[in-house]
Amino acid sequence: MKKVGLYIHFPFCRRRCFYCHFFTQPFAVQPVREYLTALAAEIHLRRDRDRLIDSVYIGGGSPSLLTPTQLETIWRAVSDNFRIAANVEFSLECNPEDVRRDRLAGFRQLGVNRLSIGVQSFATRDLLFLRRSHSSRQSRMAIAAAMEAGFTNLSIDMMIGLGTQSLDSLQQNFALLGKLSIPHVSVYLLEGVPQKRGHRQDSNDERHYFYSRRALQQLGYRHYEISNFCRPGSACRHNLKYWRNEPYIGIGPAAAGFEDDRDSVNRPDLDAYRKFLAEGRLPPRSRRSIPPPQRRIVTGLRLFSGLPTAAFAEFAEPTAWLLENRLLMKKRNHIAVNPAKVLLLNEILGYFI
Repeated sequence: MKKVGLYIHFPFCRRRCFYCHFFTQPFAVQPVREYLTALAAEIHLRRDRDRLIDSVYIGGGSPSLLTPTQLETIWRAVSDNFRIAANVEFSLECNPEDVRRDRLAGFRQLGVNRLSIGVQSFATRDLLFLRRSHSSRQSRMAIAAAMEAGFTNLSIDMMIGLGTQSLDSLQQNFALLGKLSIPHVSVYLLEGVPQKRGHRQDSNDERHYFYSRRALQQLGYRHYEISNFCRPGSACRHNLKYWRNEPYIGIGPAAAGFEDDRDSVNRPDLDAYRKFLAEGRLPPRSRRSIPPPQRRIVTGLRLFSGLPTAAFAEFAEPTAWLLENRLLMKKRNHIAVNPAKVLLLNEILGYFI
């Protein structure tokens, strides 16, 4: 039986972050109820009992705004229409300010076994710069509450490259992180938004990125993907599907999927999404097919383990040039991006597209 991942998009937030590039809508009780009805309808129309779901990831948006009862509605629809692996990884994204002990207990009871908490920074001035609704104290309390509720598989998001950050403040961030038993950390560069006038963003990004990489490695984390670090055995199983070119189903407006060697994305339109599903039809999706050899490289080079050398057979000339110029490197029978050149990955991938 073919194993697939399942991504479910919850597009509602109390307030949209200025740096967010995801499809979101303002949170309100009635639109959420209507959305959950449409979501259950899409899940039913995508029904496939011949596929085994071994990872479920609910992202957003702010899915931690869901009540356990609402999450149960989603989970019942999933389990009624798909086969679920006994060891399924069930991830839920959380904002620190939404974490409450009663909700955590309800999520655990429903089978959620992995939380991704959007800490972003433990420094107050960084959180003010990002206009986050939570404090550093709330982040620490959310992590403690999750652990007390029995969540051992935790991830936190951190942001770097902020105009308010220095290497000293990053050192303080990672010093605090080192005191916490967090098995997985995602580190993202702030991109696509203006910062201080005269701010040398590119050089600042590079300093912050490589400092963060060294700090996390010294804390015992393995840098396994461009933005992701983990303790042994704690890599995100669902996200590995993206980078290993494995199939996953996308449910919800703006949700992306990869099935039968074709990429698809639901239209980012909540009104159209509800309308089509109320009529018993799947919402509009855009589809495209990328040649498998290209797609395998574009996704696989995000992993520092790289790809078997055979994957580059159709690209002998650019591969040789990239190896000669140390943008790529050989690791036994694999080829991977040179960690020192990882911020040039988009340029590197351009040689294969």
